[in-house]
Amino acid sequence: MNKKYFYQPDIPVSISCWSFTLMILLFSLLLWLEITVFQIWTVITFIIFVLVALIQVLLRKVELSDTELSFRAVIPFNNFKIKKVDIKEIEIRKYGLFIKTKYRDYRLIVSKEVAENAYNNMAK
Repeated sequence: MNKKYFYQPDIPVSISCWSFTLMILLFSLLLWLEITVFQIWTVITFIIFVLVALIQVLLRKVELSDTELSFRAVIPFNNFKIKKVDIKEIEIRKYGLFIKTKYRDYRLIVSKEVAENAYNNMAK
């Protein structure tokens, strides 16, 4: 029973990533306002912003299986897995999920549905 959902990393990392992404949008707006004519450079930077935003949203996935949680990040070497036996505590919080393992604590921003499914799946 593998289910895939989208997630965002904890709040400080999300703020940093999305700030850099929004800088691309602001650069696009700056070009548009500075040149005063809508040119190809404005379109190109806006398209780059849309692509980077889609990449950040669509590539971050969590896969729930019977034995582990697999997290896929934007940069592949940041992917990680948490085995069910390594989880000490899993807690649903207001904006996501808190997972405590014997090695590290993870805070993830996920929807309520993902948090409940992960909790039910890992609490068994």
